[in-house]
Amino acid sequence: MAKKQADKTKRYNSIITIDPTTRKSYKFQNNEIKLNKLSGFKKENFYISILSSKHLITDSIEISRNITDEYLESAIDIQVYDELNFDPAVQYTIFYKEFFGFENSNKRKFNIFAIETNKIEEEFKEVVKKIKYIDYILPESLLIKSIYNKNLLEKDSVDCFLYFKKSDAFLAIYADGEYIYSKSLNYSLERMHEKFCEISGESYQYEDFTNFILTGHSANISEENQRLIIKLYKEMFVYINDIIFYAKRAYMVENINRIYINSSIGVFKNIDRYIRTYIDIEPHELNFIIAKNAKEVQNEQLHNLMILSAMDYIEEPDDSLNFSIFKRPPPFRQRPTGKIFYVLILSLLVSLLYPAYEFGYAYFIKLKLENLKTKEHQLYIEANNIKSQLTRLEKEQKLVQDKLNKEFLKLSFREKLINQIYSKKIHYPMKIELLVEIFKKINKYKSKIYNVKIENTKDNKMSMTLSVFSRSGKNITELIRALTQMKKYSVSTKEIKKDKKKRIYLSDIKVVLNGNI
Repeated sequence: MAKKQADKTKRYNSIITIDPTTRKSYKFQNNEIKLNKLSGFKKENFYISILSSKHLITDSIEISRNITDEYLESAIDIQVYDELNFDPAVQYTIFYKEFFGFENSNKRKFNIFAIETNKIEEEFKEVVKKIKYIDYILPESLLIKSIYNKNLLEKDSVDCFLYFKKSDAFLAIYADGEYIYSKSLNYSLERMHEKFCEISGESYQYEDFTNFILTGHSANISEENQRLIIKLYKEMFVYINDIIFYAKRAYMVENINRIYINSSIGVFKNIDRYIRTYIDIEPHELNFIIAKNAKEVQNEQLHNLMILSAMDYIEEPDDSLNFSIFKRPPPFRQRPTGKIFYVLILSLLVSLLYPAYEFGYAYFIKLKLENLKTKEHQLYIEANNIKSQLTRLEKEQKLVQDKLNKEFLKLSFREKLINQIYSKKIHYPMKIELLVEIFKKINKYKSKIYNVKIENTKDNKMSMTLSVFSRSGKNITELIRALTQMKKYSVSTKEIKKDKKKRIYLSDIKVVLNGNI
């Protein structure tokens, strides 16, 4: 495989993969992969990157077969803006791919990939500062196509792919090696971590959570809370199963044969049994080795897929789904100035070879140059008109934005006021009710309270510090035990100390309400 891959990259010394979110980059050369530091553009390298699914708008539309290919692009753009409710004032980069499994004699179906152009600029702003040009940018879900092109997967089935990243996740479905559907999922690793903390009622570090889902255990997560991962996975895969059900119905898919899964940190422990239970599809690990030093470099599968996709593009360049707005300029011979230069050189050679033809050919070149200058002048006028229109639109946009900001301030003020009214109306009676309950316990165990301090913890739980005293230290001990047995509270105290002069026992008891008020 090494020689075959080397042949496909012969136009370039190496392939550079870039994740614009994490800024991670790898270099693939001579069938080996290694970490790469982005430090300037080199024309002998091929640069490939990806668009995050959460920024991409994917859908499908139907177009009448009566529309010819000449007007197809315009018809799709108009229908996309209409059906997807795009803002006409916003510039979108839109690509489409025909779905050939659509059985309708009157209409054609197209998968749509769209994104606000300024989001592409924002996403790659820091990357292009370092390398200036990116040859190929495509959506994450379209990377899968390269697996089939390289015959790493057979094209005789319908396959589903799940991939989880720190701030994003996506699902993609392919039938017979062709893309049919994809969707960004609301279950990134960060979102899974947040939901797990909500379910368990505890605040765990992100690293502790990811280590737990990879290995199946964690020293920093209690065994009781570890079992709650079942609830998280059930919620997640029921949600994913609903998406798969929709896709099957919308794209006339009877069955999905296999499901492939992976993440930016690796495959989750025991995830296959949850997939079988809640989705009922045979799971497989999305893991393909393409470099001979793969065991030495632990890179994400997305970078491997980028390398395979880059090979496809180098072998057969196709910009029909290339979202890059940072392409390198064409070779000098393909630029207008380059063409003029070569024409001049050719005319000189011809004039030297055919002196009698020199005057006529020189006149021809002069006319061509004048024609180019005329076109250049026309383009200059059109460019100035466009700049004027852009300036006017920017002013209009600023006015609209100013009005929007003012309305947003009003809305924020009202929202804050309503929250304050709600807090005082709902939370204060609740706090009093809890205090009464605790005071009854204090009286029951022959103790008295001489100070109460109430505050909220960082995770918005009510915390009370009760300063109590009693003639007997046993009374305070029994009071703490009784409060601890009430599962709604977390109870702690540093010490029970004795005041020898007054012959009493004192303690500061901290009571935290489990759950937000």
